[in-house]
Amino acid sequence: MTRIWDRSFWNRSLASQLVGFMLVALLLSQGLGFLIYSDEHGQALRETLKEEFLLRSASVARLLETTPAIYHAEILQAADTSYTRFWVTTDAADDVVTWRGSAWRQLKTPLPENKDGERAPAADAQQPGEPLRFPGTDNMIAVDRWEELAPSSWPLDRPARFVRLDNEFGAGLVVPLQGGRWLNAAIAKSKKPAWMSQSALSLAISAVLLSLIAVLVARRIARPLRRLARAAEALGRGEATVRLTEDGPDDTRRTAEAFNRMQDRLRRFVDDRTAMLAAIGHDLRTPITTLRLRAEFVADEEMREKILATLDEMQVMTEATLAFAREDAAGEPTRLVDLAALAESVCDDLADLGSDVQFSNGERIPYRCRPAALRRAIRNLVENAVRYGERARVTLTIAGDSIEIGVDDDGGGIPEAECERVFAPFVRLEASRSRSTGGVGLGLSVARTIARSHGGDIALLNRPGGGLRAVLRLPQAAAVEPIATHTRTTPRGQPAPRPVPQP
Repeated sequence: MTRIWDRSFWNRSLASQLVGFMLVALLLSQGLGFLIYSDEHGQALRETLKEEFLLRSASVARLLETTPAIYHAEILQAADTSYTRFWVTTDAADDVVTWRGSAWRQLKTPLPENKDGERAPAADAQQPGEPLRFPGTDNMIAVDRWEELAPSSWPLDRPARFVRLDNEFGAGLVVPLQGGRWLNAAIAKSKKPAWMSQSALSLAISAVLLSLIAVLVARRIARPLRRLARAAEALGRGEATVRLTEDGPDDTRRTAEAFNRMQDRLRRFVDDRTAMLAAIGHDLRTPITTLRLRAEFVADEEMREKILATLDEMQVMTEATLAFAREDAAGEPTRLVDLAALAESVCDDLADLGSDVQFSNGERIPYRCRPAALRRAIRNLVENAVRYGERARVTLTIAGDSIEIGVDDDGGGIPEAECERVFAPFVRLEASRSRSTGGVGLGLSVARTIARSHGGDIALLNRPGGGLRAVLRLPQAAAVEPIATHTRTTPRGQPAPRPVPQP
C-alpha cells in the first residue's frame, strides 16, 4: 500500500500537489467566506425587509385614511404581493396566537388572476395543535405578545403592534386607523439560499484559473529541478555534462551553483586519482627494469629465476594498471548503442577464439553508455566464466528498474565470504576456482568500476545447481523503448551474424 501511494500521481507530480493544495485553500476560504457572508446577508436582509414592510404598511394606512371607503378593497388588493397580505378588521387582535391563525389564512389565499398570475406561497399541511409554520420557514418561534412600536421607531405618528413570527422573514403588524378600525399586515418571504448557481460558477472559474496558474508555477519551479536531476543522473553515469545555468530565484540559483561546484570537485578528484595512478605505474617501470638487470648478476640460478618471475609478475601488474589508467583518462563519449548487439558481439568474438560461449536475449535494448568500457566489463566477466567455469551462458533481461546481463558458468563456485573480496584489486582465488591462473586480479575490479560509473553494479552469486552467476546490473533510466524482439544463440565455433549497434 505504501509503495502504491509513493508511486501515485499525487507524489510524482509537483503540479498535482500544488493544484491540490491551492484548491483546498480555495474551498476553505470560500467556505469560511460563505458562512460569514450568509450570516451577515441574512441579518441585513431581515432588517431591509422589516423596514420595507413597515414603510409599505404605513403607506397603505395613510392611503386608506385619505380615500373614500368605496376604494379600500381595491387598495388592499393592489397592496398585496406574493408574500405580503393586508386586511382591515374592527377588532384590536389582542391575542397573538389567534391573530397568527388569521394571518396564515390570509397568506394562503391565492391572489386574483389580474395580478399577473402571482400566487401566495403554498402552505405546509398543519396538524392540530402544531404551531403555524409560515411559507418558506421551518424555524417558527413561540410568541405570545405584541411588541409596541413607538411613533419614533416607525413612519407613522401613532403606535403600532409588531410581532416576529419566525427567525427568518416572517412578521406581522397591526396599525390603528381612524374610525376605530385596524389595518393588519403579514409577511412571510422565503429565504433564498446564499449558495446559488452564480456562486458555484464563480467558484468553478476561480478553481480553473488557480489550477492553470498553479500548473504554470509548478512547471516553472520543476523545470530547473528536472535539469538538475538529468545532470545528476548523467554525472553519476560518468557522462560529460554541461554546467547548469545559474539563474532564477535565489534558492534555484544556489542549488545550481552547489551542483556545479560538486561536479567540478568530483572531476578534479577523478582526474587527480587517475593521474596519480598512471604516474605510479609509470614510475615503477624504472626500478623494475633496474632490478631485472641486477638479477642477472645473481649467481644462484634458482634464486635468479624466482626473482625474474616475481619481476615479470610486477611488470604485468604495472602494465595492467597503466592500461586501466589510460582508458579511464581517455574520457570515452557516451552514445546510443544496442545493448543486446554489444553483449552478443563480445560472445561472438570469444566464440571465434574457440571458447564455449552462448548468448540468448529476448529483446534489443537501445542504451546510452560508453560502449568500449562496457564491452570491456562484459568481456572480463565472460572470460572469467570460460577460464574458471569451462563455459559461459550470457543472458540479457529487464528486471524491475534494472537491465541485467547475467553470465553463468559450470565451475565450482566460490565461498560466499569471498564473493565481495574478489572485487578488490589484485585479488585472485585460483585454488577455489581452477588450477590454471591468468591475469593479475584487476579484471573484476575494473569491471565493477565500469559498471558503477554507468550507475550500476556487479554481483556474484553461487547458483543452487552448481556454478557461479555474475550479474551486471545497469539502470533502466538510460534505456530507450525496445526496438525489436529476437532470440539469438551463439554456440561454440558457430558465430552468428552480428547486428550493427545503433549509432
